[in-house]
Amino acid sequence: MDNWEVAAALERMAGLLALKGENSFKVRAYSQAARQIIRLPEPLADIIAGDRLEELPGIGSALSAKIRELAGSGKSTFLARLEEEISPELLTLFSIPGVGRKTAGKLVQQLQLENLEQLERAAQQGLLAGLPGMGPSLQQNVLDFFQRGDSEAEGFHRGIVLPLAGQLQDYLEQMPAVLRSLPAGAVRRGTETAARVIIAAVLREQPPEALVKPLLELPGISSIKQAGDDYHLETVVGVPVRLAFFNAVEYPVQLVRLTGSPEHWAQLQERAARRGFILENGALFKEGTRIYLRTEADLYSSLGLQFIPPELREGRGEIAAAAAGELPRLVELPHIRGDLHLHSEWSDGSAAIEEMRAAAEAKGYRYIAITDHSPSLKIAGGLSPERLLRQVELIRELNREKGCRILAGSEVDIHSDGSLDLPDEILEQLDLVIASVHSNFRQSRSEMTARICRAMEHPAVHLIGHPTGRLLGSRGPYRVEMERLLEKAAETGTALEINASPQRLDLSERYLGPARRKGVRLAVNTDAHSTATMADMIYGVTAARRGWLEPGDLLNTLPLAQLQEALSEKRRRVR
Repeated sequence: MDNWEVAAALERMAGLLALKGENSFKVRAYSQAARQIIRLPEPLADIIAGDRLEELPGIGSALSAKIRELAGSGKSTFLARLEEEISPELLTLFSIPGVGRKTAGKLVQQLQLENLEQLERAAQQGLLAGLPGMGPSLQQNVLDFFQRGDSEAEGFHRGIVLPLAGQLQDYLEQMPAVLRSLPAGAVRRGTETAARVIIAAVLREQPPEALVKPLLELPGISSIKQAGDDYHLETVVGVPVRLAFFNAVEYPVQLVRLTGSPEHWAQLQERAARRGFILENGALFKEGTRIYLRTEADLYSSLGLQFIPPELREGRGEIAAAAAGELPRLVELPHIRGDLHLHSEWSDGSAAIEEMRAAAEAKGYRYIAITDHSPSLKIAGGLSPERLLRQVELIRELNREKGCRILAGSEVDIHSDGSLDLPDEILEQLDLVIASVHSNFRQSRSEMTARICRAMEHPAVHLIGHPTGRLLGSRGPYRVEMERLLEKAAETGTALEINASPQRLDLSERYLGPARRKGVRLAVNTDAHSTATMADMIYGVTAARRGWLEPGDLLNTLPLAQLQEALSEKRRRVR
């Protein structure tokens, strides 16, 4: 199994152990192991072959044995047993605002939950407010969660579903029976989470049954079932997979149908009908004659539309914009000139500053910012003012060499009262300051909002990191009045981060349009703690595209001189 697959399975174990009520140290051990593995700059298989697995921090003999089983066989007896004891459906609890692993475990154990329906009923009956350590605000969050319809299926973040889709696509296209294939559904649209992976493929003459045996040999695939012309796969990491096979003639229309949301497809059918066409599952007809389409673009063109990128196919105004020729010129990965949120081995990263810069240069970046943690985050090796100044001195020395420019920065904790974790005389010596919340997540909505707004009023703060604090699959966002945050960001000229880590994707795509309309500058950063996770930038760019963002909306698409001017402008504006 690849690194990401083993890490995903370990994260799933951590979540299920938390729901089971295991102690936090055991849960954290699995989660930390997943984090160690996803940050590895080399294949896990090489670590195991070199008998170096237990050299990784926090991985002892028991955990090592489980990782070796996963990596070697693509299966896990421990994970299978956990899924029998605790319904994986309950992992959806981690999507509820204010619910982390500890709270989720208490809910499951104190209410003896076996499914989400029982939780909804308990909230409706007011039972949550009376539980020790819970209260009415959590009960309201749970009720709101169910009223929004967010509980329909477990969602898997893009760090799991996108590599899985790519792995399956690559494998299919090596088979003689498959002409071509593409991910479809939510994975292709780039949604923050997806309940399943869909691969749409074109077959040659051979029947799809010929694919079954080779697919079962893939690590991480536990079973395959046929349903009509489709095949459904079960995976060790829990993600359901649907393989949909079509002939070449129907493929373009089927790909559009399977990629877009139901609303997008219905609106396309309505537009086709108004223009005298009939758009059915695999074909476009006019006056009884089938229109031959080679590509998806042919379908959109036949209906008088610009080609609509998959990320916009949600039925939220994109068809009207395409009809008027007004779709945005969406940001692309090559537009990114630098990464403004990176951690080095000086705090909790795994690479030297020089290694981070070399990785950035390989990506064609013109600049990066080293933003290690501030003192109060002791668990992450936060830098004292003295150590930070030594780091700044090193960075100034490194910048004497030609190449990617290194900005000296810090990710500074925002204290509960909104004050910052470093004194002003230190902050003023930094090129870039990110202010982030890392503690006391259970403040009221008004307290958290005031806390972050106060930080934005500080002239040294250029950027708010991961503004809602969520971790997809393990912690819901803290409560905050996002409208007020956007207003304060626009007022003070403070940028907001789109944290590209697939477990964060924070700021959420739902707020990107409102932020753009208010004139808030945004920045896509990876928050990478290794050279390997610097590759997460693609997830953040996809989120920006789903928010209809263009290159000019992002701070880190600017040339270095313009970026430095924008950072200086923030300090002048607030003073």
